[in-house]
Amino acid sequence: MKAKIKLAFRIVIDQNSTMIWDKYIFEDTFFEYKVQHQVFDDKENPVKNYWELLAKNPHAERIPFLLSASAANYIAQLNGEIKSLPDVLGNTFFPIESFKLDLISSNVEDSSKHKIGITFYTPELLLIDILDNKYLLSKNTSGENFETFMFAFHPQVAIANYSTL
Repeated sequence: MKAKIKLAFRIVIDQNSTMIWDKYIFEDTFFEYKVQHQVFDDKENPVKNYWELLAKNPHAERIPFLLSASAANYIAQLNGEIKSLPDVLGNTFFPIESFKLDLISSNVEDSSKHKIGITFYTPELLLIDILDNKYLLSKNTSGENFETFMFAFHPQVAIANYSTL
């Protein structure tokens, strides 16, 4: 079954997020959203929410990318790994190589409508097998002898890239 894969882990951050890290990202991306909304909005016929803005100005599709800069410093604090997703032995597992921020919704006048998603991507891993709802993986993607670890299926984790050997 060997294949090279990248895993993705997605979190959603909104006003109900409880972790302080999430709250900082929420506040900074909402502030940046208000700035960017003004840039893309029509001064003579303004709208309040992201989806209306996007319908009126297709260039507003760049806003999620622009919000990414607000989250980048917080993501750098993770030092390349998500500690809340351990392997089956309890070791910190989930290495991250990159991320993508998506804007689910927002409104310049109502922060309770601001919601973002952040998807984290691992570097390339070797998927050796799937056993009992667990991925058998290795960080080495070539050779004959592999140091392995197992990662249980998780509802917020998906295979984002798959290539056969």
